[in-house]
Amino acid sequence: MTMEVLEQYVLDAEKAFEDQDYLRGRDILVDALAEEPTYGKAHNHLGWLYLYHFHDFNKAEDHLKLALKYAPFYSAPYKHMTGLLFDSKRFDEHIELLEKAKTIPAISNAFIYDELGKNAEVHGDYRQAIKLYKRGIKWSMDTQEITVLKDSIRRCRDKKWLVLFR
Repeated sequence: MTMEVLEQYVLDAEKAFEDQDYLRGRDILVDALAEEPTYGKAHNHLGWLYLYHFHDFNKAEDHLKLALKYAPFYSAPYKHMTGLLFDSKRFDEHIELLEKAKTIPAISNAFIYDELGKNAEVHGDYRQAIKLYKRGIKWSMDTQEITVLKDSIRRCRDKKWLVLFR
């Protein structure tokens, strides 16, 4: 099976997703994996589908782990898996994955520091969260992303004051 053929499966699945035909998209990706079980990009797309559309977190995690294993330099599964871990309140694993993501060239440092900031914030370490959000701003070249990070800093400052005056 050539990479070109495998990529066409993913493109066809993405087209089905655009048409909101998630079952057809899933079937296309399953066919791709029947041809090449180690195709990380197909595992990523299935992980995304199970996470955000079918809300089957176990299947999502299984496919995202396989995507990370078979496509370790593909950035998308890191983003989806960090979301899954954070939302599942698996904060130690969340940090562990982000530390690994720092070594992947395709992953934005702004994304990593934003996620680390969220982790610190949810633990009530607002000072550390602000520091991490500021690092994210340093690495971001996207105006919208910077706005989100600045809003996160303001939110942490507000939370610090709320905790002080309980």
